[in-house]
Formats: sequence, structure tokens, C-alpha cells
Amino acid sequence: MVEQLTWAQEQRINWIGEMLEIYGFINREHVQKKFRISIPQAASDFTKFKTLFPQACTYNSSTKRYETKTVALAEQV
Repeated sequence: MVEQLTWAQEQRINWIGEMLEIYGFINREHVQKKFRISIPQAASDFTKFKTLFPQACTYNSSTKRYETKTVALAEQV
């Protein structure tokens, strides 16, 4: 069963994708401040984003942010 997203969730998930494309990274605080939502809601949005786009980004625990694969690889060099 596919869960339907609300309009607000769809907007946040689209914005997460745009920020990853433009900057190569994003964290929960960015989403929280942009949309004035709680940290748990932002975390939930990232979970949904990762479910919809599993190859789009990875979580970097040292920087505490989600990064595109190219940013993660560049920082290892």
C-alpha cells in the first residue's frame, strides 16, 4: 500500500530534493526553519524522502546532515 502525502509533505519533500540538488547537503534544522515544523516532523520527512528516493542521499553522522553521493565522495578525498 502506497501512503498518500499531504500537500505540505509533498512541498517539503520536493524542497529537500531541490536543496540536495543545489547545495549537495541538507539537515533537519534547515527543513524545520524553512517550514516552521518540529524536529521530529522534519525527521519524518527525511524518512519519507529516503523511502521515495533511496539513492538520492546518505546520512553523514560526523556532520549530521544528509548529503548527495557526490558530496560524500568528494569530502573523503
